[in-house]
Amino acid sequence: MRAPEFPANESARQVTLDQLRILDTPPEARFDRLTRMAARLMDVPICLFSLVDRDRQWFKSCIGLGVSETPRSISFCGHAILDRLPLVVEDAHEDERFQNNPLVISDPNIRFYAGMPLNSADGQTLGTLCVMDRKPRKLNEDDLQCLRDIADCVEEQISARKLAIHHREQELQEQNESLIMLAQLVDMVPGGLYQFRRYPNGDLCFPFSSKGIERSFGVTQKQALEDASSLFKLIHPDDLPAVSAAIDESANQLSTWSISFRIMGPDGDWRWIEGHARPQELADGSTIWHGYLEDIDEKKRALVGLEESELQLRRLFELAPNGILLADYLTSEIIDVNAAMLKSTGYSKDEFLKLDYRNLLTRDHVSRRAEALEQLRKTGYFGPIEQNVINREGGIYPVILHSMLIRDSSGNKLLWVLMEDISERKKIERMKNRFVATVSHELRTPLTSITGAIGLLAGGAAGALPAKAQSMMEIAKRNAQQLATLINDLLDIEKLVAGKLDIHLEQQPLQPLLEQAVITNQPYGAQRKVTIDPAPNIPGTDVYVDHQRLLQALNNLISNAIKFSPDNGRVQLSARHELSEGNPTVVIGVKDSGQGVPAAFRDQIFQRFAQADSSDTRSKGGTGLGLAITRELITVMGGEVGFESIPGQGATFWIRLPVTNTDAQ
Repeated sequence: MRAPEFPANESARQVTLDQLRILDTPPEARFDRLTRMAARLMDVPICLFSLVDRDRQWFKSCIGLGVSETPRSISFCGHAILDRLPLVVEDAHEDERFQNNPLVISDPNIRFYAGMPLNSADGQTLGTLCVMDRKPRKLNEDDLQCLRDIADCVEEQISARKLAIHHREQELQEQNESLIMLAQLVDMVPGGLYQFRRYPNGDLCFPFSSKGIERSFGVTQKQALEDASSLFKLIHPDDLPAVSAAIDESANQLSTWSISFRIMGPDGDWRWIEGHARPQELADGSTIWHGYLEDIDEKKRALVGLEESELQLRRLFELAPNGILLADYLTSEIIDVNAAMLKSTGYSKDEFLKLDYRNLLTRDHVSRRAEALEQLRKTGYFGPIEQNVINREGGIYPVILHSMLIRDSSGNKLLWVLMEDISERKKIERMKNRFVATVSHELRTPLTSITGAIGLLAGGAAGALPAKAQSMMEIAKRNAQQLATLINDLLDIEKLVAGKLDIHLEQQPLQPLLEQAVITNQPYGAQRKVTIDPAPNIPGTDVYVDHQRLLQALNNLISNAIKFSPDNGRVQLSARHELSEGNPTVVIGVKDSGQGVPAAFRDQIFQRFAQADSSDTRSKGGTGLGLAITRELITVMGGEVGFESIPGQGATFWIRLPVTNTDAQ
């Protein structure tokens, strides 16, 4: 679809249309007769007398449509007024200007259009007389002449209407209705209109004052005429010298008098008003001002309150512990910045305001720019995300970034950006991870010995144990194995975070890996009376992975699915091809038959030590690290992990991996 262009004489054309005063007027029988005639003669379901306004086409007469206007940007008539010749579109589906037009591809499904331009007496094209059909059509010369004849009749009626308006205006002027209306309007003006005259000898009077003066200040027109001082006595003593000085200057320079001052109202309270007047020097040497007074008390008090609020917000802005900046959304030019941002980046304010805020962010932010812009467009907000910031010396520190899209009073798009420096938090987190890793390493050796000794005792290596001792030994064995699993998981997650876990990526066929994962978990499934259904129709494809680490991830998902399925439940595996951002991938799904993931737990499910906080879930055991390790492992191998869950209908955890060619190395 192509929106119609504006003709070169658009301004003059629009002036003529406005002067006609025909837009948004009720239907008129003389125009409706002509459109009905055109519809019958041309044998079409739709006929319009359309006027092309600034951003719409409005139908003065309409046959066959249930609307009174459509946007100009999608109108056929917008194209028709560009030429004095008729516009004929035999099949809109074949015309690039209209192929995807909403009026073509949806109701009213226009296929054929013929529009005859309608011109004013001074030659301006105002709109069209047009006929439309829902099927392709062709017109011969007789058809076009018929349409032109009816269009000429429409133009004559337009001219007749304009002439009638002109005669009516003359009649109104002769009856002096405009003066009566003006007097009524003057009396209704808030604050009031006035004339103030100063004579050469210094005498003052108000030759005219409206009813608004009396309502606002309690001074009648007669009082103002006879004694101008009655109004001046109401002016606040602190403001009177400035008012008098402004009058002197206006008289000397014959410049507009404009000033705000306080005046006492009829209730005895001081109120802010604003006065404006234009001086005129008279033949006798006196000066007369024509002006008005406006009550601005509420506006003034609101302005004072706004200034106080802005001052408070400015203080909060400067005292905020997190870095904040305001930037132009379109140009990225920085408009303002607070002290915390300057402190963390090391720039002076003058230096910072010359930056493009995007230069503060490391290149990995560029890849998320499109996502950020789309989210800002949809919701007006983006974040929180973790991002690295470059300071003045070129150093890098981590932040949590939020951004919000706003508009200023002029409608310009601005962007608030908040950056929380998390360097100290990261430092503490690294110390904690090192501590956990150290403790885990120190615990592994003695725990291995303890686990082995308990296993030997439980297996009868020191002789048969009493039943009660044997039961306690089995409990100790399970707890020791659970502790060993926790320590191994802790070491794995620490290595993953530090980037020290050995990952050997090789091209692997997918099917054997899924089969091995099922076999590995069948004993645990049998113990829980849960059936594992292998994936049917596994795609014959290869993946580029570390097969041990992929099995570890799959085992975590399958064992979790068994754990959270009821007795005699089923765990179902699936695998399918899927395009992700245009690239071929394979998606492996593990579906359980449990109660699903609680809504309050979904945002934390892949965090370390995350477990749903319920006695039922806790009773099922686990370290709370399996899903976190799974996500890290799959991410390292170039994939991603996620889940879908409906309450009461189980959950499906999935792994998406890129597929490789058969000749991949």
